[in-house]
Amino acid sequence: MTDARETLTTLIALWERERRAARERFAAERAELSVAERVARGTLLVDLAIDEAEPTAGGRLRLWLGRRDGAAIDRQGLRLGTGDPARLHFKDPGDDDALSCVVGRFARGRVAVVVDSDVPDRYESGGFRLAAEAPEVTFDRGAAALRATLDAPRESDLGVLRETIYGRRPVSRRDRRVERFFDPDLNAAQEDAVRHALTAEPVALVHGPPGTGKTRTLVEVVRQHVALGERVLVTAASHVAVDNLVERLAATEVSVVRLGHPARVMPSVEALTLDALVDASEAAALAKRWGAEARDIRKRVYAQSERGTLRGREKWEQLQEARRLEDDARHHLRRSAQAILARHQVIATTAAGATSHALQGAGELDCVVLDEATQAPDPMALVALANARRAVLAGDPCQLPPTVIDREAERGGLGTTIFDRLMARGDDDVLRLLTVQHRMHAALMAFPSAMLYGGRLVAAPHVAAHRLEELAGVAADLLRPGPLAVVDTAGKGFAEALVGDDKSTSNPDQADRVAAEVRRLLGRGLAASDCAVITPYDAQARALRERLAAELARGLEIGTVDGFQGR
Repeated sequence: MTDARETLTTLIALWERERRAARERFAAERAELSVAERVARGTLLVDLAIDEAEPTAGGRLRLWLGRRDGAAIDRQGLRLGTGDPARLHFKDPGDDDALSCVVGRFARGRVAVVVDSDVPDRYESGGFRLAAEAPEVTFDRGAAALRATLDAPRESDLGVLRETIYGRRPVSRRDRRVERFFDPDLNAAQEDAVRHALTAEPVALVHGPPGTGKTRTLVEVVRQHVALGERVLVTAASHVAVDNLVERLAATEVSVVRLGHPARVMPSVEALTLDALVDASEAAALAKRWGAEARDIRKRVYAQSERGTLRGREKWEQLQEARRLEDDARHHLRRSAQAILARHQVIATTAAGATSHALQGAGELDCVVLDEATQAPDPMALVALANARRAVLAGDPCQLPPTVIDREAERGGLGTTIFDRLMARGDDDVLRLLTVQHRMHAALMAFPSAMLYGGRLVAAPHVAAHRLEELAGVAADLLRPGPLAVVDTAGKGFAEALVGDDKSTSNPDQADRVAAEVRRLLGRGLAASDCAVITPYDAQARALRERLAAELARGLEIGTVDGFQGR
């Protein structure tokens, strides 16, 4: 049997293999694909201009970018997503005036990016590009987390977690009672999952199928830990999931601070970010004043140097004073950030962002909650899990797995998550399943429940028999009275084709039929914004967007299975 350290050694090698695959993919795309092909693939935006620039928390700059011709940027089909690393450049991303940035939110046909540095004057005239970048920092963090887990002493907190996940150390149980539930509307399965999350040592799993209230359950888990005087690190694989948890927690008695780049958070939680809280502190006002004084000194020194009226030791002393002011400003901001972290009960960030550097000054954390655990490859999950004695992992292995580019790395074990490893034990001490779903009609629930969840899902009463025509203004379809319609295209001659350099599958005739079905639904009075079309393939999504352009403008959504995960 492979022991824990052997498994981690293998994962270290697989993670480096995945890093090389990511580098090679980005390099090959730039070398082999034309600009037009990269635009079609959704990894490049061209002919952009800066519509607006605004300061953000943390002293960064948010640039709102639009197309120079005034056309709206179409987010659908774009592989540049919120939080992704990217690069602004003209022809060559290696040019001196190229800028690293983070993609922010999309609004009104524009995209926001956040930069840490000043923007060269050349960008004012527009005509530049926005290109996806390989996430090198993410790979560095994952590699460090794997190594730290491998090297941890056996009886340390991280060593115990390692032996539980990758070895055969059993999950134990500690004696804890829930005096009362803060959320009075939890169902019995959710309450059981909360008790489980409070008592399992050192890790508990919460299996949340679609619509079963996983987020609601996790909010209660966090509130219970805080009520016991504990501090919690709340994480997830994606920024959206973190922000959803932060929004829910902020509406309770819990004090929560959100770590992370301002570009990566939703507007609704921006005021709760560490950067925003630091900017509102007295230390920030003092730091800004010192920074302004330092800039004034530098300007004066450079002006006098050009005129020849300042040189030698006097110039050196004044520049030293500017550096001292800048160092003092950074020191005050750092101390302010550490004080803010230390006084909050809950700290929230993505799994990849939960580094020891980001959490410096936070003090001792008692529990890590990791949402979307089945989408986080082990290196990313371990970045978060290394920060506390106990962990609660929530997810659904029956939905999409983590994204792994290299097939050999995936088959070798990188595609298997910590949640998967623990669930495979079949140990009731590890896992609790949420069973009441609040999303699907009972007839739609029946198949996935039987095939994936052992027939254990139950439809909540308010959705068990709900119908489309119960929405205001939507007429019944007398020819299709049931909640599910299956359109069989077998024998119709609808041929598939592999489209583009990525060889994505498309079926034009099926796209025509789907477009007709969408128009049939909208013709019944259904709002376009209440309708979505999901397909496994990028090429088919593009074909559908071409056919349903007018409906897209009215709010219809078209995307891949990956893109709709968790919606």
